[in-house]
Amino acid sequence: MPAIRKPLPVPELDLRPEQASPVRLSEDMQQVLALLTGYARNQRVLLQATPSGVLFVASPRIEDIFHVTATSDNYTYQGVDKACSDVVIMGHPDNTGLIWARPDLPADSGNAYPLAKKEAVCFTLSNLNQLYLLIVTNGEKAIVVYNR
Repeated sequence: MPAIRKPLPVPELDLRPEQASPVRLSEDMQQVLALLTGYARNQRVLLQATPSGVLFVASPRIEDIFHVTATSDNYTYQGVDKACSDVVIMGHPDNTGLIWARPDLPADSGNAYPLAKKEAVCFTLSNLNQLYLLIVTNGEKAIVVYNR
């Protein structure tokens, strides 16, 4: 049975008394611990569950917010090459026309999600360059919020 020779502090577990080294772990316990931890910025992170046992997840912190302004009628936009995980697109509150949004292909009124003012849609993307917009009216704006 392998032993952990270095202390394995996991403050979220609040173990009392603290475990002393070496801690002996069976193979099945090693597998469980490997599945219940992750890494963030070279640190071990304990994954958490809701009281009913469902993995607790939340969206990552917002990376940036920007506006895309149409410079002509039927203005098309493709996002820049920037890694992301989730993107929210919202019609600007002052808009009068529609914005059409979709991932992976150029947006048009027959294949994209329509957004009037103050309406929003969220897409899961791996890069902003997968986002396509069609802003129907010159001067109107799409608000784009994304996170990594």
